[in-house]
Amino acid sequence: MPCYAGHLFFFKMIFMEDSQKFSAEQSLQVIQSMIQKVKEEVANNSFYFLLWGWLVFIAAVLNFVLIKFTDIRHPYLVWNLMWIGVVMSIIKGIKQSRTEKVKTYIGETMRYFGISTAIIYCGLPFIFGSYNLWHYSFPFYILIYTAACFFMGSIMQFPVLKWLGLLCLPIMVISVFIGFEWQLLLMALAILIAYIIPGYILSAREKTKNK
Repeated sequence: MPCYAGHLFFFKMIFMEDSQKFSAEQSLQVIQSMIQKVKEEVANNSFYFLLWGWLVFIAAVLNFVLIKFTDIRHPYLVWNLMWIGVVMSIIKGIKQSRTEKVKTYIGETMRYFGISTAIIYCGLPFIFGSYNLWHYSFPFYILIYTAACFFMGSIMQFPVLKWLGLLCLPIMVISVFIGFEWQLLLMALAILIAYIIPGYILSAREKTKNK
């Protein structure tokens, strides 16, 4: 009987060891799959960076040109280009939600952060318009770019975005002390640094991933 009990204890220890080993291997596979999923989500964000980056860049430069070199009464109407971004972002978001099989913390965080940022961007024009503060609007937008890119770069584990976003901080400070039309050029510079350059880096990563 003691011999039987000893064998039973021996086999039980072997089973527990194999179970723990299997569990550790499973955990490692899960971690690796999550890391890969995060990398894919980071790369897929290039669409939004390039879309909004180029729309804002083009609108800012066009607004500057119309103010400095033409007599158009309402040069600010070029900012209606942003509606293109709204429509394309909604369409892209719907397509992604339909094909998305697994939701991750990173993906959900970025989604709700994007919605929150959009609410801020939509709300500020009403405040600036109501109090006639348009000449102070672009420093605020550049400041939002700085904070948003630093946050997104940290969450996405994308240092380039984080530090390029911080480069917009001195641009914001300079914009406070110059005229409105020159603020437009600094706005274009800020969006080039914070959105367009990181967007192309993410796009290159996405192409490398799909090879």
